[in-house]
Amino acid sequence: MITQLVASGLALGSIYALLALSLVLIHKATDVVNFAQGEMAMFGTFICFALLTRAGLPLPAVLLLAAPLGVALGVVTERATMRPLQSAPPVNALIATIGLWMIFHHAAGWIWGYDPVRFPSLFSPEPVEIMGARIAQNSLGIIAVSLLVVVLLYLFFEFTRMGVAMRAASMNRRAAQLMGVDVTRTSLVAWGLASAIGVVSGLLIAPLTFLDFEMMFSVLLKAFAGAILGGFNSLPGAVIGCLVIGVLENLIAAYVSTAFKDTFAFGIIILVLMFRPQGLFTRRIAKKV
Repeated sequence: MITQLVASGLALGSIYALLALSLVLIHKATDVVNFAQGEMAMFGTFICFALLTRAGLPLPAVLLLAAPLGVALGVVTERATMRPLQSAPPVNALIATIGLWMIFHHAAGWIWGYDPVRFPSLFSPEPVEIMGARIAQNSLGIIAVSLLVVVLLYLFFEFTRMGVAMRAASMNRRAAQLMGVDVTRTSLVAWGLASAIGVVSGLLIAPLTFLDFEMMFSVLLKAFAGAILGGFNSLPGAVIGCLVIGVLENLIAAYVSTAFKDTFAFGIIILVLMFRPQGLFTRRIAKKV
């Protein structure tokens, strides 16, 4: 029983981790907390569903197109809304992301309707036996896809010129700019990557629930909780924090009550902000004034 709960919790935590990675990517590159990240993922998932049902594309082709569609969605959003606010106070960009949340949220309902629809499963429904426990292939598939995304992201940041430039810009934008890094371009790439990762998370969560315009709200909340737990400036910390959130919420739902499954994330956010606001895996940065 515990093995099954941990496995499904790791699968849920992996989905939260993907969305948390997209949040941290944008924050590190632009100092903006994108509250619309979940709705952008939902909107991209609806586009994939339209390609599947209305355009008649096979599921493998839609899965291959998901990341490029996410990149395009992120690039257009950054160009249209964030670029004009580059020299504005940070609060302006924050309010803009809340506005984007409302735009994507209601646009999805207006275009595709407000009734939930079933998204086809990406993996076989047959469970496999591991260590005496029957684990759903869906859980194993989600963990494998999330691990692949994390590995590709690591390779991008370690071995590509743009990845190194993004790391430099995330540490000190002004110094990176003086060294010849195009911080405007790194911001654009960060939005494109984050949106692509978000759409992947939407495709993974849609078969578990239903595809509708409100499906990413609780996922975004738990991604925020995991990112805050691990440290909002740490990509590995955000992943670990989300995995912890996924496992703990499953155990609490099974052994305490399902009533606390969603409120648990709020409690994590409050406790971490009270006692260790920098997160568990990052250090407090002191600034001289």
